[in-house]
Amino acid sequence: MNKNIEVVDEAGNVYEPTWPKRAKGLVKHGRARFVDENRICLTCPPDKTEETHMSNTSIFGEMTVQDILVRIASIVNQTSYIGEVAEALKAMGDGDSGDMYSPGNVMGQAKAEALGAIVATRETTNQQILRLYEKMYDDMIRLSGLSAQPDGANSNE
Repeated sequence: MNKNIEVVDEAGNVYEPTWPKRAKGLVKHGRARFVDENRICLTCPPDKTEETHMSNTSIFGEMTVQDILVRIASIVNQTSYIGEVAEALKAMGDGDSGDMYSPGNVMGQAKAEALGAIVATRETTNQQILRLYEKMYDDMIRLSGLSAQPDGANSNE
């Protein structure tokens, strides 16, 4: 289902199309009337001042596209935690094999598994943060009408 109902006001101003169900609701509540099958006329056009106050800044706070790119770069370059975890595990003793017929050094395997779990959890968190920033970036680009491709990134060159 597409936004295929054209929206106009009595002065002839054209607005973004809307969903058929939304158009029926506007008509039902007396805020519009059908002009023809695929067009409604608003009885009270939207307040233009609302549109001027609404911007990407109000949706995303003070964050800009550049801020998102900087934060993504920070996540990509943030790998020191792996070294810190490895150093902490290295400083832990391996334990003693103990008595005869004991299982031997099981601490090494436990430390390796702990390191793997820590890194995997951190990477999962990073991936979720990156997905959030990617969505915010896409929304900012779409709402601002900017090109998603950075300057100088022409694929024909």
